Amino acid sequence: MTISASLAIALIIGLGAAAQWLAWRVSLPAILPLLIIGFLMGPVFGLLNPAELFGTDLLFPAVSLAVGLILFEGGLTLRLPEVRETRRVVRNLITVGSLITWLGATAAGYFVVGLSLPLAFLFGALIIVTGPTVIGPLIKNVRPKAKVANVLKWEGILIDPLGALVAVLVFEYLLIENRGEALGQTLLLFFSVIAVGTILGVIGGYFLSGLLRRRLIPDYLINVAALAVVFTVFATANALASESGLLATTLMGMIMANQRVPNLSEILSFKEDLTVLFISLLFIVLAANIQLEAFMQALTWQSLLVVALVMLVVRPLNIFISSVGSSLSIKEKLFLSWISPRGIVAASVTSLFAFELTESGFAGAEILEPLVFIIIVGTVVLNSLTAKPLAQLLGVAEPDPQGLLILGAHSFARRIAKFIQDEGFPVLLADTNWSHVANARMEGLNTFYGSLLSDRSDDEVQLEGIGKLLALTSNDEANALTALKYARDFGSENVFQLKPGRSSSERGHVSAAQRGRTVFHHGVNYAEISNLFNRGGELKKTTITEEFDFADFEAIYGKNYLPLFIIDNKKLRIVTPDSSTPEADCTLVSLVLEPKPAQAADIGSNV
Repeated sequence: MTISASLAIALIIGLGAAAQWLAWRVSLPAILPLLIIGFLMGPVFGLLNPAELFGTDLLFPAVSLAVGLILFEGGLTLRLPEVRETRRVVRNLITVGSLITWLGATAAGYFVVGLSLPLAFLFGALIIVTGPTVIGPLIKNVRPKAKVANVLKWEGILIDPLGALVAVLVFEYLLIENRGEALGQTLLLFFSVIAVGTILGVIGGYFLSGLLRRRLIPDYLINVAALAVVFTVFATANALASESGLLATTLMGMIMANQRVPNLSEILSFKEDLTVLFISLLFIVLAANIQLEAFMQALTWQSLLVVALVMLVVRPLNIFISSVGSSLSIKEKLFLSWISPRGIVAASVTSLFAFELTESGFAGAEILEPLVFIIIVGTVVLNSLTAKPLAQLLGVAEPDPQGLLILGAHSFARRIAKFIQDEGFPVLLADTNWSHVANARMEGLNTFYGSLLSDRSDDEVQLEGIGKLLALTSNDEANALTALKYARDFGSENVFQLKPGRSSSERGHVSAAQRGRTVFHHGVNYAEISNLFNRGGELKKTTITEEFDFADFEAIYGKNYLPLFIIDNKKLRIVTPDSSTPEADCTLVSLVLEPKPAQAADIGSNV
């Protein structure tokens, strides 16, 4: 029994959102629950048959457009300064490494599974790619060191169009051989894909960048116009040379990422939202499109052995050869050797090729799709479950990001930063005032001289071990804009700023939706907290226990204190107006004014 198209679309979107949420809660790539849902809806319960429901003439073009947008969004994250130190490794991985993976997987498919040699070559080509849709969430969860993260990200994005190109060439050769046509057509296709993808990608990237730089598109149309250009370039490239659209859209994104393009962050944010939606749809639909009988036939000890060979032999060989002479340590190479999850490009291209080969009467083609999905599921499951503990065991993961990025390096910001740094948390102060920065450096604090809103900060601000923003300047607008920017990196729950200054009217306040969370108890503005420090306020840490609870602390300091931070189990929490009362076995960091007789109340006392 299948369901109607409208109900199927609604159900897929709803289940996709639920799977994304579940993956976020348990810190795993969303591909796992998405694939499970797809298998259950399709092969297991027979509720969804995408090929019949949507028709292959609509299904596969829609899948291709979605994949093109995903690679464009990936290209937008590739900034050249990131890969300066490891560019040779990345270059080797997408050239020599691709060849190693291709030949190694081909041998495994031929000798272990028993694929015919032509199909084995196609199978090897299909799993060259490592899947940016899985690598991205995995990097966020594991937080490997910058070198390792950059290698994984760049390889995952750049190798997709290359792997797809190799797969297309093998696929076209199989069709040509099946029809008895000339081999020269395959070679012509190779040069056509490279030329068309490169030319249209470069033209599209500079064209869209030029429109944005010259402000020729109104703000409300920027995202729609960008989407239209991406889809036009992708479809045009594919019309001229099969599957060259993947290369074109990736190049488009890279070109735009490395130019001073206004509104680029808005485009990236919009594309990220669409990417999450498309990934949810694609994995469910493609998994549901697999035939249960073919999948069970492919699920044998031989196919599981192929997964093991790809992960334990082919990938390490790839990494160690590609990284010869690099600055990567042995532990970093070992970690990279284990991380090679396959993703949406492998799934989508395989589904298309398997369908067309089967329709063309190519013997044995029906096993290709389930075999590649077994590789996808196997690599994703194993990498997702083991990447974080392995990174911690090898020492290639960044420290738990409990540190602070503080906007402002004036006197009381430096006192807060010094106190927190002495407690063992990383701190980085940023300011455009050279005198403030110089004083901070003399006090042994890490600094960035410049605006956190500048393009330069994206390349120079090192956020290792830092997971929160604390904006402490007197400029409410600068605090708000910086909070909005770093909400992308840290999450909106981890960007904080002082309460806006006093104003005679709400007209003078930045909207709550356009700023970070109000910081410290009851919220204090710059003038108020500066006044407290100037009046002799001192930072004090107090251990809250069963014997000495928060009520006892209040009894000593009355109303002359301002709760700032809570340190609990080596985690730093910033106190906000809605924070709960500190419990036992935590440390409260407060700004206190030593009580004096008949001293007036300064600050409210409830945390």
